[in-house]
Amino acid sequence: MGVQGNTTLLEPGQSAVPARGRQVELLRTDPRHMMPGGVMASLDEERAPTFDEAMLEALNGVNDLQLESSDAIETMMTNPDAVDPHDVTIAMAKANMSLNITRTVLDRVVRAWRDLINTR
Repeated sequence: MGVQGNTTLLEPGQSAVPARGRQVELLRTDPRHMMPGGVMASLDEERAPTFDEAMLEALNGVNDLQLESSDAIETMMTNPDAVDPHDVTIAMAKANMSLNITRTVLDRVVRAWRDLINTR
């Protein structure tokens, strides 16, 4: 059993009016709600990143971990008392793990792309 008739969306702050016949006024509480006429409202909120933006952000994070590891090793070599050896080991392990995960993900992306291209 569905609702038949016209609906009107109200902006937040507007008072809701009781239903009159087949016309029901709805309170628009979320900007993702559709506007009258079935048109989606424009989202002024932050949008989800595209695949390439997400990939570049992830690669920049991996690069940052690699640079942190290199800086920790360099500091340990030039001024051993300024850094704890455990911190250097942890930085190296984080950089190594992030690089291995990135390599695995990229290998799987390339394999999936090849599978899509070489469909039989």
